[in-house]
Amino acid sequence: MAAVTEFANQGGLVLGICNGFQILCEAGLLPGALIRNRSIKFRCEFVWLRTGPSNTPFTCKAPEGTVLRIPIAHGEGCYFADPETQKKLEANGQILWRYCNEQGQVEAEANPNGSLLNIAGICNEKKNVAGLMPHPERASEDILSSSDGRTLFESMIQWHCKK
Repeated sequence: MAAVTEFANQGGLVLGICNGFQILCEAGLLPGALIRNRSIKFRCEFVWLRTGPSNTPFTCKAPEGTVLRIPIAHGEGCYFADPETQKKLEANGQILWRYCNEQGQVEAEANPNGSLLNIAGICNEKKNVAGLMPHPERASEDILSSSDGRTLFESMIQWHCKK
């Protein structure tokens, strides 16, 4: 993790998916923690995500409010942070994806794990480190029942190519 931290501190893009999100939080590269799903059950299904601010390397190809269909597969995917951290994430535009319904409405019923503020993914203040519980790599081709995950990877490529 020392090399990953150094890379991130130098401005490199770092993405943690599922357990990778947990690791980034545990390593202090992202705020908060991932805890056991509120249902205490492993969840493996497609969910809907509403994209947050489009001014990040991970979301620049998706206008704010874009709804994505992405699968999850986790038992410890409930994002938790203290109230001060939650306010800071909101104020700084660091919440990149929230669980929502198919119409893009962020509601409790669309939250598969009980994450605070329906958070599915966040980024750091510099916006070069991001983590999310859903698996965009499992939604990168239509044959996989969704190609919406490609938006995240295409965003990273576009951002990198602008440099």
